Amino acid sequence: MEKEVTDYRTKLKRYYTEDGKLIQYPQKRPMRILALIRIAEQFHAGTQYTEKEVNELIKSSIAFNDVEMIRWELYEYRFLGRQRDGSSYWVEEKWRENYSSYMDE
Repeated sequence: MEKEVTDYRTKLKRYYTEDGKLIQYPQKRPMRILALIRIAEQFHAGTQYTEKEVNELIKSSIAFNDVEMIRWELYEYRFLGRQRDGSSYWVEEKWRENYSSYMDE
């Protein structure tokens, strides 16, 4: 899987602006995970975030307008946890462990 991840990481570079913003959300799951990892790394463990704060961090990472989709994907892929009513978000403790095969060694 390591070679595949390296290939996906290389392909994913085309999805970013020169200043590091994601231009388009990838269709392929491995590339999505790599893009989400890059966004999730901006969040700090042990911190509670409001939806507005989550949105601001996402906006700083993407060059398109679908913040809600990225926020939902971060939750669906278990990078972030959230209160049922969306009033509070936090970093899931095991996301790095869960996606360790995608992480740079």
